[in-house]
Order: sequence, then structure tokens, then C-alpha cells
Amino acid sequence: MLKLLACSSVSYFAYTRYANSEEFQAGKRRSDLPDYSWEDISKHKNPEKSVWIGFKEGVYDVTHFIEHHPGGDKILLGAGNSIEPFWNLYRAHHKTHVYQMLESMRIGNLKKGEKIMVLDDPYKNDPKRNPGMVTHGEKPFNAETPNDLLVKNPTTPNELFFVRNHLPVPIIDPQTYRLELVLSDDKCLEFSLDDLSSKFELVTVKSCIQCAGNRRADMAKHENVRGIMWNAGAIGSAEWKGVRLRDIINYANPKANYSHAHIEAFDSDPNGPFGTNIPLSKIMDINGDVILALEMNGEPLPLDHGFPLRLIVPGYVGVRNVKWVKRITLDDKESPLIWHRRDYKIFGNNDTIDNTDFQKRPPLYEMNVQAAICDPLDGAFVESVEGKVTFKGYAYSGGGNEIARVDVTTDNGETWQEAELTKDSADHKRHWSWSLWEAKISISELHNEVCVKATDSSGNSQPRDIIPILNFRGLLNNSWHCIKVNHKSF
Repeated sequence: MLKLLACSSVSYFAYTRYANSEEFQAGKRRSDLPDYSWEDISKHKNPEKSVWIGFKEGVYDVTHFIEHHPGGDKILLGAGNSIEPFWNLYRAHHKTHVYQMLESMRIGNLKKGEKIMVLDDPYKNDPKRNPGMVTHGEKPFNAETPNDLLVKNPTTPNELFFVRNHLPVPIIDPQTYRLELVLSDDKCLEFSLDDLSSKFELVTVKSCIQCAGNRRADMAKHENVRGIMWNAGAIGSAEWKGVRLRDIINYANPKANYSHAHIEAFDSDPNGPFGTNIPLSKIMDINGDVILALEMNGEPLPLDHGFPLRLIVPGYVGVRNVKWVKRITLDDKESPLIWHRRDYKIFGNNDTIDNTDFQKRPPLYEMNVQAAICDPLDGAFVESVEGKVTFKGYAYSGGGNEIARVDVTTDNGETWQEAELTKDSADHKRHWSWSLWEAKISISELHNEVCVKATDSSGNSQPRDIIPILNFRGLLNNSWHCIKVNHKSF
């Protein structure tokens, strides 16, 4: 997504002039500007000199914007050419404020007679989704579970499990599918789905998956943060059945000492495949429970959740649980994929899109401790039963930490009431799922706002305020979760 920045090629006055328009379209022919051919545009693709791009009938000079582009050097994929194929894939660009920023860099028109791209929809094969989900984007599809439905069952139903897609859902033929395991000595093994289920022990792991941006919307109330405006529903817990990745690696009998596994998926863009990096120490840990899942809650993986094969890395941030796994490469260095190098890092308050050296920021792996109130919903009118109102929610911590306690306050932390927990029965340091909690609060103690915080078995507790943990990507918001409630006596 383009972002308003103070850089020499972007006129603030031009931007504000366009921003005052209620209805705005980019790329329309303008009579006050010169015409350029695709040949003219193609001569401007050197970032050290000049970079032009085309969009519909418009020509734009983005030279001085490149270093500020939130997507990094991805913008150079369209250098000297049309950006439409890329914006057709990354639909977040198709917003009024992005069009306005683009037009502020306008230098001309595409010459009449030059071919304007007619593009196919890369999302046309995406599956149908549950209309009851809280949808934040259609292309790619991103939706969270309605908060009050999260606590109906310890296991989140497949059709209600939150969906985080970065790209179109790939369509994969299970009959021809092959998992590739690549070693740095050029040894490569392939496994069909039948191979995986017949050669290796099938195991079941109950694990929570939470997006790193869960509760980003709360951070956005304090600072302009980048990403999907998740509420508290970008989390879910499921039973995953599959084979241990360490069993497959042991079967391959690698000779070298590797430190990392590069995970590549079938979904891809012009930069290459989506993918990530997992430390091999996590995969090979007998208590790590890293599996390649074939089933979710007793059913074949749904398309949106990785069919036919998904990596499940319990205790890790959602993005490491890669869907549609294509290839796993063992190496002594971290994955070079841009999705790993440029995002889902541990950022600080002083980091910005402009000043951050992404290579120096450590990858985000284990999730922090988190709790949220799911029922009643924020702003709801509540009624008491025998003078008490029931509050329900979830609590979760990464790294296998158990939830030790959950506490609820109605007076901004002056006093607390401990909630009752429904825990899983996992072994020590293998608490991969969440704990659901319930607290019955006297209606006489309700004074408009109710907050919750959790503490895990390592003593980690949620911070009171968002400000100390703010970051430009809106990641890891685990401040106290608070909601407003109303009742007749207010």
C-alpha cells in the first residue's frame, strides 16, 4: 500500500488537492500532460537514474518514492512497465487514498494506440467462504471469527477458523502432489501424500494458531500502523493430524549439520514463492510437535487452510504455519525469501518503514501471552442472572507455556477477580492450545469498562498499556483487552 511521505518527487499539495475529491479514479487520460509509449516507459527502470511505471492510461515517475515504498523493492517489479499485474494480485492498492498518492506522481499519458492490459482475475478459483465471518478483505481473502463464537467450543470449527491469505489460493491436484525435501548437497527426496501417510506415523496435535497482527485495530487507535485491522478474532484452536517433520528429515538421513529449514509454498508472486524459515532445533525437538498436517479437526484440510499439506509449528506465530507446502530445504542459513526477510520481525517503538534495517531485526517466532474478552461483545447491553454478569474469553501463550491465571478488572486495575479456566491436559512446556476462561461479575461492580489480563507459567503477564509496545506493523499487541458494557442502571 502506498503511504503519504515527505519525499522530493511527491507533492503534498498535489496529494491534498486530489484527496479533497470525494470520488477519485487513477489512470484516466489527462489533456494537460504529454503522451509516452511503452518503449519510452521501458527506458526508465534504473533506480539510480529514474523509474517510471504505467497504470491504465497514466504514466508515473516513482523514482524518489522507491525507498519509501512499504513493500520494499517489490515496486521495481513494475519498473519500466505496467504495475497493473501486481496490483491485480495485491488488491489492497485499489483504494482511494492509494490512487490519490499515485496521481501525485503523474507525469503523462499512455500514448493512444498503445495496448492497455486486460487482466484475468487471479482469485477466480478461490473457495466459497462462510458469510458469518468478519471479512477484512476479499482479494486476498482475510477474515476473523466473530468474537462471541470463539468461546462456544474449545475447538474452532473449520468453517469459522480465521483465514489469513497473502495471495490467491492455489489449486493443487492431490494425485500428482509431491512434497520435496531438499538438502544442500543437492540431494532431493519426493513424497506423495500416500507416501507420507504410509511411511510415517500419523499423530494428532492440538494447537492454537494466532496471527501476529491479532488485535491490531486496538493499536491503530494510537498510531498509524500497517496491516489488516484485526480485532481479537485472528486466532483459533484445532486438532491437526499429520506426520512429524523430524521423522521425514531423519528418514532422509542428512549428512551435514543444518540449522534452518526453508519452507516454500505453492502460492507465489513475481518475487517468488510465499515461505518462511523455521529453526531446525524446533523441528527436531522431540517435544516440539512440528508436523505436516493432512487433516484439520478430523477432516481433510480445507482449501483456505492449506490443502493438501500444511506445516503446523505449535507455539509459533501464525505466519510460520505455512499452508500449501511445496518444498522444504535444509540449510545452514536463514531463508532468503522476501516474505521472511522483510516482514514478521520484532520491531521497536523507534522503527519505521523508512529507517528500519530489516536484516538486523530478529524474526518473530514464539507468540507472547494473550487474553481477550469475547462474550459479551464490546458495547453490548448486559443483563444479570442472580445479580451477576458472565464474561467469557480465551487466553493463550506461545512457546508451550501454560496459562497460569486470568484476571478481570472493572475498576481499571484497582481490584481484580480471578477467572475460572478450562485448560488442556498437555505435558509440561507443550501447552500448544488455548485456555478458555469465565468470570461472573456482580452487576453492581460494572462501571462501563471491563479489562482482562493473563499470566503464563513462565510469569509473563500482559502489559497494561499499548504505548510501550507500539510498532509500525501493529504486531504483538497483548496489552490488556478492554471492552465497554452497558446495563439499565447506567
